Amino acid sequence: MARQPRPLFVLTLPIVLCLLLLGLPNESRAQQQGDEAFRYDNPSPRYAKDAGPRVCIDAAHHNFHTADGRYAPFASLLRTDGFRVKGSVGPFNTETLAACDVMVVANALAAANDGDWTYPHPSAFSREEIQAVLAWIREGGRFLMFADHAPFPGAARDLGAVLGLFMADVYADGGSGSGPDVFRLRDGTLMDHPLLAGGIDSVATFTGQAVRITEGWEPLLTFGPDAVARFHPRQIFQDEAQNSWSSFPIPGWTHGATRELDDGRIVFLGEAAMCSAQVYGEGQQMGMNHPGAPQNALFCLSAVRWLADGIN
Repeated sequence: MARQPRPLFVLTLPIVLCLLLLGLPNESRAQQQGDEAFRYDNPSPRYAKDAGPRVCIDAAHHNFHTADGRYAPFASLLRTDGFRVKGSVGPFNTETLAACDVMVVANALAAANDGDWTYPHPSAFSREEIQAVLAWIREGGRFLMFADHAPFPGAARDLGAVLGLFMADVYADGGSGSGPDVFRLRDGTLMDHPLLAGGIDSVATFTGQAVRITEGWEPLLTFGPDAVARFHPRQIFQDEAQNSWSSFPIPGWTHGATRELDDGRIVFLGEAAMCSAQVYGEGQQMGMNHPGAPQNALFCLSAVRWLADGIN
């Protein structure tokens, strides 16, 4: 979502713009808006209009992306396929989850970090919510979780742990330079998977996190040899010199994965802008509308289609 944290005087322009929007106070980050001009021409909808599975997009956990906000283009994308999409404003429990066939959580935050991204980053979800989600998935629920760069991995860490994901609450950089990180089938960073329908062979992401996965998970996006993770307790980019940030290599770490858990399915993606279509600054684009992400829309749609397979 934001490019790697470095001092502003050595950053390339695209990285500076992302950092200014995402590493500064809320009024700056609010400049990121859904791209109202983005359209996806769906050549073969999976379901008749408004007749598909129910997709709920979480809005109950201080989410950075919601169905009527920065994920409005994602909601519109799913509707072109016949999915019935709505926001979900209640805590996770038996009642709220029963109203959804697919639950999407995109960059949830604890109340303590809503407007203050400094560490620590506590869980966005209560013990009861985590238990409810796990039980719902095991009984057939379908769960799509986006948890981006810090502070979002911290907010999702406890929920991720019970699902078998161990998250690094950092900024992960695939080493692509000034543009998005592109994961490709031909170099083994995009893994062959049934959800890569329609000839998908590349996916672009815009900086997120890295995870370790446990048995039962299938990697989908894997970091290449130049990938590193960086972090700093303050997360105030413009005030910190580059050598004040800690870093470590993350080649082979996971950026996205899938899992079948009893009767349910899970897709985890360690970057959320990839399934948005946003504009910021002087018309800069990020997400499905970015020129370097021509297959992202189909990939994001295919991820939800894979989750929904088998739902009556």
